[in-house]
Amino acid sequence: MIKNTHDFKPLEGKYVNLREVKLDDAAFILSLRCDEKKSRFLHKTENNIQKQIDYLKHYKTLDDEWYFIIENKKHEPLGTVRIYDVQGNQYTSGSWLMKEGVLPEETIEGDLLLGQYAFEVLGFKKSVFDVRKNNKKVVRYHIFSGAKIIKETDEDYIFEANEGTYHQKKEKLLSMLE
Repeated sequence: MIKNTHDFKPLEGKYVNLREVKLDDAAFILSLRCDEKKSRFLHKTENNIQKQIDYLKHYKTLDDEWYFIIENKKHEPLGTVRIYDVQGNQYTSGSWLMKEGVLPEETIEGDLLLGQYAFEVLGFKKSVFDVRKNNKKVVRYHIFSGAKIIKETDEDYIFEANEGTYHQKKEKLLSMLE
């Protein structure tokens, strides 16, 4: 498995870029994770900037997680997304949060860039992730883009997407973004 050496070269899309988080991103990340509307489907985060900085410092010591900022072409942060819980050729994606007012093109391309990195650069074969059942907009997006529900709990749908799903989604969504 490829290890994270934290020398990630940003991926550039037409609408957004994907870059690794920096300590300077702590306040932005905290603003998203502590926004009640944005974070209602995530595990709660304490509104403590020092704890967020400490978390990012700890992240920089890990070799099996990737934490990204989705930014616009002016290099302004728009959102976050992560790769974690790596098990062989499988990973979990999560922490996908975008700030208010972000264009659909920016949101979709941010997701596509994560897939590009996970499947095309790192060589993963499968992504397994959970989405709260009440997060209907995100559930619809993942079903539309080809992910399959493989299990469910009282609160969550557990989705699976593989490399083929990613390539089909990429083709379908890029044609919509043109």
